[in-house]
Amino acid sequence: MATRLLRWTALLLPILAAAASASPPEACRVLTAAEEIIGTYDTCAPLDRRLGDPVGVIEGDETTLAKSLNLLHLNKDDYIAVLFYASWCPFSQECKPNYEILASLFPTIRHFAFEESAIRPSIISRHGIHGFPTLFLLNSTMRVRYHGPRTVKSLAAFYSDVSGAQTVPCGLYFFLVVLLALLSK
Repeated sequence: MATRLLRWTALLLPILAAAASASPPEACRVLTAAEEIIGTYDTCAPLDRRLGDPVGVIEGDETTLAKSLNLLHLNKDDYIAVLFYASWCPFSQECKPNYEILASLFPTIRHFAFEESAIRPSIISRHGIHGFPTLFLLNSTMRVRYHGPRTVKSLAAFYSDVSGAQTVPCGLYFFLVVLLALLSK
């Protein structure tokens, strides 16, 4: 038991030291009344990602969908992944946990998930969704729909083929999963 604790300490100590020495992300500045009314592009938004922000799936509604697509057009080189799912659908129940794993494996791609009851049917059909789950990988110039198995391996291959992004190394991913599990206890 003591050997195990010593190994974990040796593994965690350098990572925790690096995280503690990293400078915290800057806070968003307070907007003036004019900026609040007119709106500016250089201000922080809830969906802005900064170094050190947690990686994961952003669940949302119609407003989040519109903001995510707007962010896509502002950052021409960035990809986003959008999953439309239904809580009652057994295929969605299989796909959604794998999608959450993909968010950890591909931290450079933002991941959004939209439950069908949170979005009006007219908006769902406007995006060409006729069944659940539907996964899109988008950037400012293209939208690619995923057709295939809902396994992590096949979804990761799709991400790599379309975006050219690489996964976080499996050893590091496993370490992060174990670390999160330990910290949550």
